Amino acid sequence: MRSSSKTVAYPDVPALVKSQSAGSSWFILPFVVIGMIATLGILAIAAHHGGEAALLAVVAVPVALGMVGIVLAKLFCRPRSRARSQARWTWWHTLWFLIFASALVFRIRSVNQIDTNPLDAWALYRVGLELIVGGILLIRLALRRPPWLGGMFRGFVGMLTLFSLVCLASSVWSVFPAWTFYKSCEYLLDLALLAAILETVSSPETYESLFNWTWAFYGTLLLSAWLDVAIWPKLALYPSGFKIGVLGVRLTGVLPAVSADDVGVYAAILGLVALCRLLPIDGERRARAWYLLLLTASMVTMVLSQTRAAIAGFLFGLFLLVVFSKRLRLGAASLLLLVPMVLITPIGGALWTYLKRGENANQISTLSSRLVWWSFAWHKFMQRPLLGFGAYAAGRFAVLAKMGMGYTSSLHSDFLGVIVGTGIWGLIPFLAALLGIWWFLTRFLRRSRTKGREQQLAYEAITVLGVLSLNSLFLPMLTWQASLYFLVIVGYAEFLRRRQAAVSVLNVRARQILYPGVTLHDATP
Repeated sequence: MRSSSKTVAYPDVPALVKSQSAGSSWFILPFVVIGMIATLGILAIAAHHGGEAALLAVVAVPVALGMVGIVLAKLFCRPRSRARSQARWTWWHTLWFLIFASALVFRIRSVNQIDTNPLDAWALYRVGLELIVGGILLIRLALRRPPWLGGMFRGFVGMLTLFSLVCLASSVWSVFPAWTFYKSCEYLLDLALLAAILETVSSPETYESLFNWTWAFYGTLLLSAWLDVAIWPKLALYPSGFKIGVLGVRLTGVLPAVSADDVGVYAAILGLVALCRLLPIDGERRARAWYLLLLTASMVTMVLSQTRAAIAGFLFGLFLLVVFSKRLRLGAASLLLLVPMVLITPIGGALWTYLKRGENANQISTLSSRLVWWSFAWHKFMQRPLLGFGAYAAGRFAVLAKMGMGYTSSLHSDFLGVIVGTGIWGLIPFLAALLGIWWFLTRFLRRSRTKGREQQLAYEAITVLGVLSLNSLFLPMLTWQASLYFLVIVGYAEFLRRRQAAVSVLNVRARQILYPGVTLHDATP
């Protein structure tokens, strides 16, 4: 008898250990940063609010970090399938977190304070994290791991890079050149990191981890707002110092500072993400109990924030969800049930009272004074329609500061902020990027014949984009530093565009091999 033998290839154990240790080192860095932020926060609490509040924070912060750890374990450390096992921790998860952490606000400054001391301790903390991200990106670029620079000028990311370069150029004639230059560099850094990620990611499963990681950030911010209710109930629930609307309270983050408007928008985003995963289009069963809990918590948070734009954005996102998941019958049945209930029963009156938020007719008609700001801003824009007054600086220093509103940081509108800051030249690439992403995602979902992971993520992305696009009319959502909820969608649209372009190239080459000498328009398979 002839004996047969098989050669079994065993993994390289030292290389495996090395790769695992490298991944662990990247995983540890965010928790070091979180620990530093928590320590600084507790010291700030002790200095301003006494030892009792600091003691409560010492108890609450570890609980919050533990809950964040559970979320991270759920997202990265316990894959339930072979596809999910690709969503492991990588170097860009850490840098994405550092960008998010750099944008956290721990104090609110007036225009005069910025003029007097532009680089206080918290500003240095922000700059320091961004320098770390920028340094790592430059090192990886020099090592060509990956060569991401060219990716900044391709597709939708390239359009936003062009917008950022216009913003950067406007620092030459800005009313506050240093502010414009720094803020423009921040947004360029965000785009550079996104370009590096796109050069690295090779599958929808890997990109899904970036979605999950981003949503975890904003879920943590909402959790911190609820913890602030336990530590500073008056500051977290009565930010104006008095009762607001029919509920009397308006949920706000204190440390870090998160406005009630942002609380409402983040809750709307997470609520729609939960709904997309409860009503999937790819047929995959997900943790229904987890997403039902997330949906419930998000709805409660959004209601307590009393943010009307967030509620409108959520309803628009819900409409997109119904359309692209092809649940039109469910949507029609819900409307037939809810519309008569609102119009006939006392629910309609109660809902209107809630939406009024205690404001009088003049306040409602001016959109909480936004129209007054925008009217003055439009007057400024007409003075310099081509160049503007400097990106990021115009709204705060040329408009709001002149109106005596030194603590208000933006015009509460992405589009008006862009045209006042950069004129028409900045608005063109920004609108091209936004409209291009809308066109591509809707076209992709309409033409998709299969319902896999790619389609599920596009379905999730377009519902969230609906919230952001509507709220960008009333809030700065898309053009400010660390708007990661928007950039993750930009990146996914660009990922799909490049993937489709690569498939088209392969198809052309295959046709050339099968039909040599035949022109492309005549080559039919």
